[in-house]
Amino acid sequence: MKKLYLLLSTIMVVCVLFAQKKEAASAPAKDPKPAEKTREYSKKDSIFIMGHAHMDMNWLWDMAESNIMFQDNFRQAVRFMDEKPDYVFSQSQATIYDYVKHADPALFEKVKKYVKQGRFELLGGKWTEGDENLSSGEGIARSYLLGQRFFLDNFGKTAVVGWLPDNFGHVSQGPQILKLGGCQYFYHHRCKPFTGTFWWVGSDSSKVLVFANYSYNSAIGEKTKKEFDRVMPDKHRIMMPLGVGDHGGGPTRKDMDAMTELNKDPNHPYLMFSTAQHFFETAKKDMDGRPTHRGEMGFFCDGCYTTVADIKEGNRKGENGLYQAEFFSVLRWLNGDSYPTRELTDLWKMQTFNEFHDILPGSATNNSNRESIARYIELSYRAGEITRMAFRKMADEVKFQSGMGQPVVAFNMQPYSRKALIEVDVFSNDEPVGAKMPKWSRWIVDRPADQQVKPKGEGDLATSSILVKDASGKTYPAQIIGGKMTPPGYTSKVQFVVDSMPAGGYRSFYVDATQTGIAAESGPIPFADNTFETDFYRIKFDMSTGNIISLFDKSLQKELVKQGAQLNTFRIGLEDHQGTMKNWLIHKFVRTDVVSDVKSVKLVENGPVRACVEAVKYWGKSKFIIRTYIYKAYPRIAYDVDMNWLETGDRENDSPMLRTAFPLDIPNAEFYCQVPFDVAKRPIDFMFEGKPVPNTLRQTGMKNEIYEDKGDGIEVPAQKWSDLNNGSFGVALLNKSKYGYSVHNGELRLTLMRAAGEPDPFPNIGKFRIQYALYPHSGSWTTGVSNEGENFNLPVFAAEPPSLSWSGKHATRPEEASFLQLSPANIILTGMKQGINEKELVVRFFETEGKATTATLTLPFAPKSVRRLDFVELPLEDAPKTSIQGNTITITVKPHEIVTLGMKK
Repeated sequence: MKKLYLLLSTIMVVCVLFAQKKEAASAPAKDPKPAEKTREYSKKDSIFIMGHAHMDMNWLWDMAESNIMFQDNFRQAVRFMDEKPDYVFSQSQATIYDYVKHADPALFEKVKKYVKQGRFELLGGKWTEGDENLSSGEGIARSYLLGQRFFLDNFGKTAVVGWLPDNFGHVSQGPQILKLGGCQYFYHHRCKPFTGTFWWVGSDSSKVLVFANYSYNSAIGEKTKKEFDRVMPDKHRIMMPLGVGDHGGGPTRKDMDAMTELNKDPNHPYLMFSTAQHFFETAKKDMDGRPTHRGEMGFFCDGCYTTVADIKEGNRKGENGLYQAEFFSVLRWLNGDSYPTRELTDLWKMQTFNEFHDILPGSATNNSNRESIARYIELSYRAGEITRMAFRKMADEVKFQSGMGQPVVAFNMQPYSRKALIEVDVFSNDEPVGAKMPKWSRWIVDRPADQQVKPKGEGDLATSSILVKDASGKTYPAQIIGGKMTPPGYTSKVQFVVDSMPAGGYRSFYVDATQTGIAAESGPIPFADNTFETDFYRIKFDMSTGNIISLFDKSLQKELVKQGAQLNTFRIGLEDHQGTMKNWLIHKFVRTDVVSDVKSVKLVENGPVRACVEAVKYWGKSKFIIRTYIYKAYPRIAYDVDMNWLETGDRENDSPMLRTAFPLDIPNAEFYCQVPFDVAKRPIDFMFEGKPVPNTLRQTGMKNEIYEDKGDGIEVPAQKWSDLNNGSFGVALLNKSKYGYSVHNGELRLTLMRAAGEPDPFPNIGKFRIQYALYPHSGSWTTGVSNEGENFNLPVFAAEPPSLSWSGKHATRPEEASFLQLSPANIILTGMKQGINEKELVVRFFETEGKATTATLTLPFAPKSVRRLDFVELPLEDAPKTSIQGNTITITVKPHEIVTLGMKK
């Protein structure tokens, strides 16, 4: 009878496992729910207890308190290790170790001792547990470089378990990012498609083993054994991160005493301290029947894509500024100068620290936010100084022609030749012909000095032309778009369009402030019946609102504006004050207002390069000065908004949220977003590829519940652009400082501002400048949208060289040169730097369209060798070989592959 019972039990278990495996293979990911109890517990059931202290960087406290938290938590961890031989503790975030090393060397030596013994586990591999929806791919890569290198340099080993328990979503390239960061396994808590162990497969087919549960701050008690029912009832082991968290603390004596008592119970799973690595290495041997998830994992806290605008802007400026600083520093290093390693490393530490998942999302207190913003301001200035110093050295070596005018040097920091909109400040002793510059007393809040240019003469709008030539003598339509008195002379902000800038290089131009250029020949952009006629579009405005009501693309022969609608319509949604976690979550709108209080609409500029329609509007206490820029010879419509935002929200008052909407006429459109190292397809109106949105692409709440339709579409994170297209044509919406996008009823929308109010009651109070742009295009997003997003965020860097008043014998460079070329167009450069070993140039790029590609990289030197690296700049095993021919490297790139190359000088 006993044998029959065992046989029947075995058959039942096999059937259950087979059914689960079949369901996991065929069904989409579902929201995990507690399972029914499947067995009695015994000693063969094990709970791998991980001593852990989740430490939030500057969440409800400032930096000084965080530092105390780091030291106190580590002291408690090693004290328990001293007392209890079986105690094991695991900790992520290299920045914590770095602080302890400098603040408490004796404590750090104890940590090193226990790391060597295998009882103090290094986790995560990153500098902090940074948000990965809003951080750029390069920012994530640098976090791994800083974190794993710190571990390697100080402990002789790296973390192998990725650790992001509290993050608000996980990106499509997550598995590949983890592996390139040196991690083979991954633990998370939020946005989980399954609980327990499962396989996660990324865009490039990289696969990692994942464990997810319901809490990273567990405690030992009566409910401990029920974790099997909730997490993974089909296996005999689970992992439980144990310890007080957020402000740290870790396991308590009460927890350890409870473990001892429960282990006396023969009907209770065995509790044992373990490392996360040991759990994963054990679990990977028993993955039969466990599910697989592909792609990104959900969205949590959609309000975090917009809350605290200064932090969002600081993050983008920091990432862009560091790209520029490293670009020019590499050129100087290759020219023989020293590379500013320490300065750039310090700045990347600041950047990646601020990308922590409670700082960058804007979910911290006001005091914490102010500190973070101050760090961004310092970072931007210091990165800018590195850029300017290196640029001036490069420009000082260019041999210019005499008698041509004031020389300027323009650098294209992208590794491909491109049409470019160039903007440069030029000094002249005399006031430029045709323009009158404002005195300092005319500077006003709404219009700073460089927007106070007045024309000389009657009948012109606020614009004047100026003579611009290249080295060959070719003349370009150029326009003074701003300026000011800078005693003893004047500074003019000049804008012009160049059809071809060298790939990863520069061109020289000459500006003559005494001549008006070719404005008389080209004239202003034709404007009649409130309609502009450019080389690319016919654009009609409603001059009562300042919005575009018709955008006709000449090459497509299509009207892009939905009939009867207006582009850049500002709407205020009032979020229900009864909601909680206001900075994190967008709550249901109790009312939606169109910003319709229009003070003025006027054409304030029209010249040979651009025209501007300016609208001044009000809502509540706030004021919006919205400038729409139309370009004669560049296929972009740009928006520049000066905003005095004075709105607040709290538990008694609904919170205003500002969106701009673009109702587009694109039948059968699909929605795409740039995400770290990838482009992700996203839902439209709760439909995805003709089916209801899977749970893994819907917003979840604090308890992993799925949000119902809030009546206004779903908001998703994107980086520098989002695109709505149907494969034949589309429109991209580019941005310089925002991350929250949505599509609803054919409208492509960008969220500009939120009042929110908890835990920071004043997340956005003051004056803000917001820049975004439309980029219509043929085909899908693959026809140049990625490059245009980079161009908008990293425009040509143009400036005057140092003074030419002394001998220029040292100036031997030609007036034009290319240093770096990367092709084809589906290969996107994300960064370059001096390598860790100081003898290599490190260049990183990725394939963005999902197709196998042979990439070609041309350098300003002939490399002696080239090797493929991971993010930690360690060599990749079994990497395909690359071909070197002179200055050119040829390399095979797999679909969606992220490639890091180290090339020895």
